[in-house]
Amino acid sequence: MIRGYVEQPSPRAGGTLTLRAATDAPRFRVEFHRCGDGLTLSAKSPWLPGADAPPHLPAHDWGRDGTGPRGEPLPAWPGHELPAPAEPGVYVAVLIEGDDDGDRTDPDRTTPDGREAKALFVVRPAAPSARILYKLPLFTYHAYNVSGGWCLYDHPQPPGDVPGVSLHRPGGGTGATPYDVTNFDPYDPTPRQTFVHWDGRFVAWLARRGYLVDYCTDLDLHRDGEELLAPYRLLVSAGHDEYWSDAMRAAVSRHVAAGGSVAFFGGNTCWWRIAFRDAVTFERTGFWHEHGPPENGLTGVSFRNGGERDRDEHPEPVGFRVQHADHWVYAGTGLRDGDVFGLEECLVGYECDGAAFDRAAGPPRVPTGEDGTPAGFTILAVGDCAAAGWGLGNRAATMGLHSAPGTVFTGATTDWPRGLDSSAAVARITANVLDRLGEPPLSPSS
Repeated sequence: MIRGYVEQPSPRAGGTLTLRAATDAPRFRVEFHRCGDGLTLSAKSPWLPGADAPPHLPAHDWGRDGTGPRGEPLPAWPGHELPAPAEPGVYVAVLIEGDDDGDRTDPDRTTPDGREAKALFVVRPAAPSARILYKLPLFTYHAYNVSGGWCLYDHPQPPGDVPGVSLHRPGGGTGATPYDVTNFDPYDPTPRQTFVHWDGRFVAWLARRGYLVDYCTDLDLHRDGEELLAPYRLLVSAGHDEYWSDAMRAAVSRHVAAGGSVAFFGGNTCWWRIAFRDAVTFERTGFWHEHGPPENGLTGVSFRNGGERDRDEHPEPVGFRVQHADHWVYAGTGLRDGDVFGLEECLVGYECDGAAFDRAAGPPRVPTGEDGTPAGFTILAVGDCAAAGWGLGNRAATMGLHSAPGTVFTGATTDWPRGLDSSAAVARITANVLDRLGEPPLSPSS
C-alpha cells in the first residue's frame, strides 16, 4: 500500500513541491496527471526511496513527528522535494510502488479518484493568466476525510484531542476515504465529498468548452484574500463548498463590494464557520447563521431554507421552475416562465439552498429577507422540495442572484455540476453566467 499528500496544496508553476508518502515498497515513483477533459500525463519523477510510516491522528501534521493516543511515537512521513508541473491547473499525483524489477502496482489512471496511491493538488500560475478563478473546496474535502481514524462528522470524537482536522495528511479530494463513502448517490456512483464527484465534472466541462481559468484552493483564499482575488473578474465555486473561514468570507465580500463577481454553482455553501488552530489545522466554531452574519448576506441563500435529500430515501425528482425568463441568465435557453428544467436529472439535491419567500404569494416568488437574504436578490427559479417530501425551513431551492455592486449568482444545489452534461438548460445558464461575469471561452465547443 502507498498513500501520500502534497504538502503545499497549490505550488506555483515551475516551482517545487513536497510530496510526503508512506509505503511498504522499497521504492516508488510519481506521475503527475493534469485534470481536464480526462487525465493528461504531464511529468514523471525518478524512482524515490520507499519508507513506511504509521498513520497519525487527524489533527496532526503528518510531516512532523507526533505522539499517538497511547503515548506511542509517530515518526514523520518522509518528504520528497520535486519540481512542480510547468502548466497551471488541477493535478493528481499518481503513486506507483516498485522494486528491483520495476513497477509492482498499476493504479487506475483513467480517473482522479482513488482510496490510496493518489493525491490532489493545484498548480497556480506564476502570474494571473485568466479573468476567472476557480476555487477547490479543500476545507470541505478534509472535513469529511477520515485519514487517521475520524473526521468532523464522527461524534463523539476521540477523547484527549481537541476536535480539528489537518490539511497535512492523505486525502483532501482523493487518495483517502471520505466519511460518507457508503452514502450512495443513485445518479452518480462516484463517492461524494471527493474531487471526482462534483468539481471534477465542472473542471472537465470548462476544459471542453475552452474556458481560460486559473485555479486555487480554500487555503489560498484564506491566506491571500483580496490580493488573490484582485486580478480576477469572477470567482467560481461549485458542488459542495461548505466550510468557510472569516478571512475567506471577508475577502470575497470585499471583492464583490469592489465590483468583482462570484458564481456559486453549488449548495450548502458557507454553512460551517471555521478557525485555524495553527497553520494547517482547523476546527468548527459553529454555523455561520448562528455565530456570525448569516451566509445569505453573501450567497443570497441558505441551507436553512433548502435541505438535504440524503441517500435515496426520497427518490422523487426535483427540478427548477422558471420565473423571470426574460433575464439574461436564461438567454438562449428557450425557457419560458413556468417551465421546469433539471427534473429528469433530479438536479435539486443532494443538498440545496434557498431564500425565504411567501409560498402563498406569487409567482413570481419574492424573498422576504427574514433570513438575511439581501433585498436585491432576484429569485430566478424555484425547486420545490416540499412536494417531494423533504427539505428544511421554506423547503425550496432558489436559483438567483444579487448585485452589491458586483454580481453574486447561485445555482443553489450541490448537483449543479452533474447537470452540465445532461441538461442543455444547465449548460447554457452556466455559460451565460461565466461569459457575462467572467469572459467568454477562447474556442467554445458545441
